[in-house]
Amino acid sequence: MVTIADDAQSVGRLVTELAAAVERHRGPARAVEVAASWQVQPQQLIPPREAFFARRESVPARHAVGRVSAELVAPYPPGIPVLAPGELISPGAVAGLERTRDDGGRIAYAHDPTLATFQVVC
Repeated sequence: MVTIADDAQSVGRLVTELAAAVERHRGPARAVEVAASWQVQPQQLIPPREAFFARRESVPARHAVGRVSAELVAPYPPGIPVLAPGELISPGAVAGLERTRDDGGRIAYAHDPTLATFQVVC
């Protein structure tokens, strides 16, 4: 943290150490990937409230495609939901979520953040 007590020399040391730390941890550049939330066109099949409170079951990811989501699923980054209750679970949504997970992103709000299963409306 830089304060009013720092001078050009101490700030310079901080900058040098920060740059060195970045270089020590720098890895190969990752491919630019468009976030799943911007690739998926949501299709609302039933009202969100109805889906949220409906009877639900957990099904394997491959069996969830074509079903109605009973849960909210948002990958971080960017934190924008890819699936919301009542929406159709599309192949693109599942693939996008899996890419985010595989790239080290966090899957939030999902009953199963590993994405092995999805909560769907019965």
